[in-house]
Amino acid sequence: MTPHPDLSAPATTADASRRVALVVVLACVMAILVSGCGGSTYRPSDVREPRAPHLRASISPWAPRTRTTRTTRTTTVDPAVVTRVSLDDILTYADSRAPALYVARATRARVGAARTAARPALPDNPVVELSGGPRIASGSTGVDLEIGATQAIEVSGERGRRLAAAERLAELTEAEIEVARWTVHCDVHSAFHRAIVLRERAALAARVLVFQEEVGSVLARRIAAGDAAPLETGIAQLEVAQARQSSVAAAQAYLAARLELAQLAGWPITRPPEPIGRIDPPRAPPPLDDLLRVARRREPWTRLRAAAIREARARVAVADREASMRPALGVRYQVESLGAPEGAQHVVVGTLALPLPTFRRNQGERARARADVVVAEAEQRAAFETLRAGIARARAAVIAAAERVRSYGEDVLPRVEQTITLLGRSFELGEIGLLDVLVARERFLRVQSDVLQAELDYVTALAELERAVGVEISLGAHDGEEPVR
Repeated sequence: MTPHPDLSAPATTADASRRVALVVVLACVMAILVSGCGGSTYRPSDVREPRAPHLRASISPWAPRTRTTRTTRTTTVDPAVVTRVSLDDILTYADSRAPALYVARATRARVGAARTAARPALPDNPVVELSGGPRIASGSTGVDLEIGATQAIEVSGERGRRLAAAERLAELTEAEIEVARWTVHCDVHSAFHRAIVLRERAALAARVLVFQEEVGSVLARRIAAGDAAPLETGIAQLEVAQARQSSVAAAQAYLAARLELAQLAGWPITRPPEPIGRIDPPRAPPPLDDLLRVARRREPWTRLRAAAIREARARVAVADREASMRPALGVRYQVESLGAPEGAQHVVVGTLALPLPTFRRNQGERARARADVVVAEAEQRAAFETLRAGIARARAAVIAAAERVRSYGEDVLPRVEQTITLLGRSFELGEIGLLDVLVARERFLRVQSDVLQAELDYVTALAELERAVGVEISLGAHDGEEPVR
């Protein structure tokens, strides 16, 4: 008969080896759990941003055939070298240097943070428990030690939903950046045109000042020859002073427009850009239905609202999945010692914990996510309902301003210059008096001011229409030299 082993015998070397092996295995399991729970650190990388659609040539199906072909630059100009810039120059520069875009592009860091938060494979860190104490039995005293590790796991695909939500956030962020780029584009486009109009106004004011000074010189000669009353000298001096004030104010307005253009584009304000080119002849905008159709497809805010709905729905999916049961797996190693006579017992057990989602089922986060979806969908419906009215209003403003510009004709401003020259010549020959000169000058100046204001209203209304539609309505010729007015 084979005798049974004496369980109360002291532990042998093999027992000690098994004990060490068990401890090592447990340590490895814990290390694996801890390593699986970690996530890589987000390191922002250079995002290769596609070229802005509004900076590509021939984006608009309504681009008119202009006198000078507009070229699209791929590199920015150097403000330290170039001061006189075309529309393409300043638009390309603004797309890379505008202050408003610095903040917009910086929001990509939030996408990296969301991806980093969604990347870990396990939802929580492992829980390690260590306990120990004396064991007293049958007059013997021993020591019990217990060590265990528990790790919660996800079984409903929560990690995949979080990664998908991070990608939807990336799409929303890129849509927001495109909105910012289009807004900067429209602002710079409008500011460039305003600067051109104010440049023409400043040039006219300077020409009027020269004219008044010439009238004063002619008047002095006529008084010396006895052909004019000395009283007219005071009137002429007042007109020269008023013309000088108007010239200074017009030059300051033009400088302010250049500084505004520099601020919007991120251009150094110490060397504000000087726009070259001229305002294109006004053109009738496309039909309203065509504008609405293109706006629904290309308008940046439309894509932004659609991306916001997708991102909100992705967060709803995450919140629903995170309300699922999240079991916890564990392993426990025990050493029960009853003293030398009894020896030690080693116990290894596995554990499974099943929390029941009865009271706390992520109700708050799920309700907030669904509320965001409702708000995003309401914003989309409201935008679609107001889009037609906004585009129709901007289109009507363009039509009215264009009609005002066309009513004067392209030859009004050259005739103003010619008329001012003829007035000075007639006054010098004594054919008309000083008051006749002043009355005629005021009338022509009023016409010229109305023409410039109509052009300013036209470019402003066109910029608002392009902002609403989301594409350029007109690709004008702005690369030529300044026209002679």
